Parts: sequence; structure tokens; C-alpha cells
Amino acid sequence: MLWPTLCIDNFFQNPESIINFSKKLEFTKTQGFWPGERTKCLSTIDINFFNSSTNKIIKSLYPDSSNMNIRWNANQYFQKIKTDEHKLAGFIHQDIDCEFTSIIYLSDEKEAGTALFKKIKDPVPSHTEIKQKGYLETNNQNKKYFKKALKQNRDCFLKTLEFSSLKNRMILFDSSNFHGVNNFGKKQKERLTLITFFTNIVRLDAPLRFHVNESTKL
Repeated sequence: MLWPTLCIDNFFQNPESIINFSKKLEFTKTQGFWPGERTKCLSTIDINFFNSSTNKIIKSLYPDSSNMNIRWNANQYFQKIKTDEHKLAGFIHQDIDCEFTSIIYLSDEKEAGTALFKKIKDPVPSHTEIKQKGYLETNNQNKKYFKKALKQNRDCFLKTLEFSSLKNRMILFDSSNFHGVNNFGKKQKERLTLITFFTNIVRLDAPLRFHVNESTKL
């Protein structure tokens, strides 16, 4: 684990403009690997927004990044979840194939945040097909087999930290952290987030120092 856990409130200077931008975009369901719907990667929709927002997130880790010649890759999406459909907590998981994850909450919903967990039991049952069925067709979340699979998943973990989903709050964590949603929020609301997965973070003019390594070696 190389990256720290951060929480920054009032992240965007004008969050309403970000929300209005998201409303102009098309959201689609995917294959059920996550709940709700997502846009296409924002780098393919508005490269200026993508560059400015990812650069802003990087600056939360390296404030002097403009002078450090840092480069990175990222996949970024708006994601929305209808909270009246997703009645249960989410499966606890890791984000694979990335280094750290950023989530920015953009809804007036304080109770639909993200929790980090420590694994306390092995093996963790995957239940991939059951999870996909529940996320694709939310009525399946009422089925006994879905609730049983969700309980088996969550029984393998101990919560260590939880963030409330305050509007315009940005959280960042190492993608190897187990995490999940404990409560998707109140009925008749929508959980809107801007989620970014960062990979291949390098510094071209010098070795890149990693926060966790630097702090733990002292």
C-alpha cells in the first residue's frame, strides 16, 4: 500500500457547474460490476474537464505537481445510483488495475458515503454472478440468495473508517483498500459521484516519493 487516505471538503469552487455538466451526459448500465449507471470515460467526452479535474486531484497529493513533471493515466466517470432501487449495502471490494481511487460526492445526501474495511476472514466468497444479477436488475436484491451472498461477503470484513457523503467532498484512498457503501441513502434520491481511477503515476525528472513509504520508514 503506497497511497494515503485523504478527505477534502469544498473541493470544487463551483460544484453546481459540475452537476449541471453531468446532467447533459448519457448514463448507461454496464455488466453489473457496480450499482447504478455510469457515463463513458470523461476523457472521451470533454478532455479539458478531464485534465483540469484530474490535475486538481493530483495536487491534493503533490501541491507542487506543476513543477515536478508528474504524469499519470486515469479513467474518470460520473456515476449515479437511484437510492430507492438499491435498498441494501454494497459488496465490499477492491478496485483492481489502478493505484488509487478518488470519489467526489455531488448529491445532497449525507448518508451514502464510503467505508474502508480490513479483511478478517478468508476466503472471501466472490459471488460475482449473484452480484451482477442484483446490480443489473435491482429487484433481485430482494431475493434470499442475494441477501445471503451479501452477508457472507460483509462478514469477512471489519470497518475501520467511514466517510459521510457531504456534497462536494473528495475522498482518496489506495485502491488496494477494501471498501464499500454501507447505505446508498434515502429513498427517492439519487447518489451522484465523480469517480476517478489513477494508474501509472510517475515523475519524469526524479524518483517519485510515496507518502506511506516515506512516513513508515522513519
